[in-house]
Amino acid sequence: MPKGFFPVVPGLLLLLALPAHMALERPLRPASAPDGARRIVSLAPGITETLYALKLGPRIVGVTRYCLYPPEAALKPRVAGFSDVNLEAVLRVRPDLVLLPEDKRDNLLRLETLGLPALPLDVSSPSALAASVERIGKITGRKAEAEALRAEFRSGLEAAAARAAGKTPPRVLFSVMRDIRGGGLSEVIAVGGDGFYSELITLAGGDNVCAGHVAFPRISREALIFFDPEVIIDALPGGDAEQARRDWESLSSVSAVKTGRVFLLTDPADTIPGPRFIRTLDKLSRAFHGDDREAVPRADAFNRTDARKGQSVRGAVTRADLSVSFRAKSGRGLTESRASVIR
Repeated sequence: MPKGFFPVVPGLLLLLALPAHMALERPLRPASAPDGARRIVSLAPGITETLYALKLGPRIVGVTRYCLYPPEAALKPRVAGFSDVNLEAVLRVRPDLVLLPEDKRDNLLRLETLGLPALPLDVSSPSALAASVERIGKITGRKAEAEALRAEFRSGLEAAAARAAGKTPPRVLFSVMRDIRGGGLSEVIAVGGDGFYSELITLAGGDNVCAGHVAFPRISREALIFFDPEVIIDALPGGDAEQARRDWESLSSVSAVKTGRVFLLTDPADTIPGPRFIRTLDKLSRAFHGDDREAVPRADAFNRTDARKGQSVRGAVTRADLSVSFRAKSGRGLTESRASVIR
């Protein structure tokens, strides 16, 4: 890892691993998994979360070491890491169905060689995830639960579309890593034109300034200034918000910094392409098109921490609720700007 880059957390590893077009060297063979599978191994955190959302937790017999949500998932036998699969451990739990992301073709080949029924799932976009939910529901006898989860997805998508209706999409930069060499922010790795999170930006009513053919391009400091994003999203689950504040403060000429529209995603769920993506979409939607007058709790409000009281409260987050504030110089003098920790 280059000096100065922040370590990549497990969720970001999954995010960065999503390929540009999911192109495979050979067609994937259909899984021969039985309907009503009773012993399931999940090889991705997002898939594990989906299984629990479909009330299939008791059937899970193996997960990866990054499957930490819900908490009971961490108690399941661990049979894999990020891309490494312990085949002996998989065989030991005697699965009748192994679920894995579609791009993990090497793992799929190994599982098939052992005669294990493996089902590759496309989780490369919100729409693909919804289709995979339906597929899991069908093969496990959880069709009703799958349809209920898909209805929840549709509701969240409709809410984001309604909030963005008639509004100009802001220019958005979604950062997943920052390089702080030389005492200031010198480079970021950003969400590019393909993948799960680029689609989320569009669904939330934003315009990705890094849209293109590269999934996660490196963006120099000069390019950041040139792009001049109106909103910056910085994904740093478990990261140092104060450090992020200092990093972005060094780009005081960028519109998002000058106007206080730098938002920090600190929840690990925001970097896992799973059923909780709808909460991330809501956060992005409010960051892009939220009304500062929306200060009352709403039905879709989520937990946040009140920095002044140190208590968890329910309510809509607006730029009046920002938990990290800082000052940035602009051409018109010293103006207050903030980095919002969105939870």
